[in-house]
Amino acid sequence: MKRAIIILTNYEPAYLRIWEHLVRREGSTRGVPTVLDATLASAVPVDTFHRGALRLFGLSYPGNDLTQRFEAAGAEVCTLSRTDAVPLGPLDHDAEEILAISVQSAMISYFRTDRPDLRKRRVRRTAAALAAEGRRIFRAVSQLLIDDPDIDLVYVPNGRAPNQKMATVAAKRAGVATMHVEKGETADGTYLQSYAPQDRVASQEATGPVLEGLSKQRIDEIAQGWLDRRVPSKASSNEFSALWSEGSSPDLSATGEKVAGFFTSSQDEFQFLGPEWQLHDWDDQFVAFDRMMTEFENSGYTCYLRVHPNLATKAHECFVRERDGIRWLAAHHPHLNVIWHDATANTYNLLEHTDAVVVWDSTVGLEASAMGIPVWTVATSRYGLVADIREVLSESDLRENGVQPWQVDAHGAKRFIAYLMLRDEQMSADVVSWLPWAGRRPIGVSVAAALVSGGSPYKRDALQSIVDVYRHRSVSANRLALGRRR
Repeated sequence: MKRAIIILTNYEPAYLRIWEHLVRREGSTRGVPTVLDATLASAVPVDTFHRGALRLFGLSYPGNDLTQRFEAAGAEVCTLSRTDAVPLGPLDHDAEEILAISVQSAMISYFRTDRPDLRKRRVRRTAAALAAEGRRIFRAVSQLLIDDPDIDLVYVPNGRAPNQKMATVAAKRAGVATMHVEKGETADGTYLQSYAPQDRVASQEATGPVLEGLSKQRIDEIAQGWLDRRVPSKASSNEFSALWSEGSSPDLSATGEKVAGFFTSSQDEFQFLGPEWQLHDWDDQFVAFDRMMTEFENSGYTCYLRVHPNLATKAHECFVRERDGIRWLAAHHPHLNVIWHDATANTYNLLEHTDAVVVWDSTVGLEASAMGIPVWTVATSRYGLVADIREVLSESDLRENGVQPWQVDAHGAKRFIAYLMLRDEQMSADVVSWLPWAGRRPIGVSVAAALVSGGSPYKRDALQSIVDVYRHRSVSANRLALGRRR
């Protein structure tokens, strides 16, 4: 009987729930799955909570009983560790190129900057450890597929990090199908597709098949539900709206002029996702925004810049560089209204008073288009092939197309939003069952979470990631944030 390998790369409770769902899914529909627990080979923390800190408070870590639970559910569990006898020499040229890109992508995430400093010993060590981990899992998965010809499917989390990417490469070379797994758009859903979530083209091409048979009215209803959950509230699905106040927005145009809103993005997130994400000619978003602002100002628009709230989470040197870019832009456009990352202004209130939107590749562009606002993206986006937006990826694009508004077909954006909602598979497994503590979260859990904040391989960087958030916000914003956490 054909069966699957489920590759497990972390013990975060939300993912433990997904692994459990997959074990049950495979066990009930096909054969006994093999769970490859690769966490002992990981170059970075695999837990949401530091295990040593939990022990000090007399607490167990989520997943401490994973093997017993999965074996009871009918799975075979095997492990991959750093001590396993797996050759660690370089792979072939093509595989090493793929590995290098995924290592760089992971480094950007773990060190919270688009320019990880390899002059620092801990940064170099992390890069080397990630590469070694990628080679180890590539060879381990390759060998498993040779040893067991009944395996015809490999479940891989996400597909971006080195251990994930190289497991995918190993399966592909063996002619075995992969299924990518990620947290879903909804609380009880899991992303489960043959293409990685960051596959820009494949995900948009799948919109039609996923929505097949649904009426326009039903698609619009699903999309509106998603949009409603994005606005600030205690139940909001928008993680960046914590500081926003309902009904809060500055006076955008006292003169009655048309208003163009510019929204910054985290450019670093897409730097190493492959060539399909790098189609723009602009040096960065500030250069692109400068040119677009000039065009809009010449066309009679008042412009504002909404700085992305996650700027506060960046490493300090990255924060300073981005802040300098914003100040440079403001110096070139003296009438620009800059709404900083820690301002309470509600983005959705801003959009209600905005006639045109320009983004790098932000989700705000998708939301604005669904509201019927003309949107220009100056980099490729994950929704631009479905939503009715305009891509201005170069100076020549700008000269050719200009900034003339158009009657937006909002249904295009709503189709992609509905696809995001409906592509997930709903889970029956409960995440709470993976938490060894019941009721209110003990103080020891908060301490343990702080020691692995951001997934950094070093405690100093984990703690620095927390400090930086407060360092990069105003005193009033920090007071507000602390007050809302109580």
